[in-house]
Amino acid sequence: MGKAKKRNFQTCVHSGAAIGALPSCCSREEAVKFVIKKIKAADLGAQTKDIISLFGITAEELAEAGAAYEDLVALRAVLI
Repeated sequence: MGKAKKRNFQTCVHSGAAIGALPSCCSREEAVKFVIKKIKAADLGAQTKDIISLFGITAEELAEAGAAYEDLVALRAVLI
């Protein structure tokens, strides 16, 4: 993780409902797993969208990790 992304990530982790939800440093694989967990829990809130945009996660990656088509359509505006 580069310096700028790490700074943005720390801002996401230490703000509001995200406190304690993510480790202080996160790999791309962990981020995809986190997003899939949130999708399966039907939590498509700001935290989920922030992680998707911060890591640049694509619809293809989420589909390969187990996301349903309907969930990907719901996140269409956020996905690259």
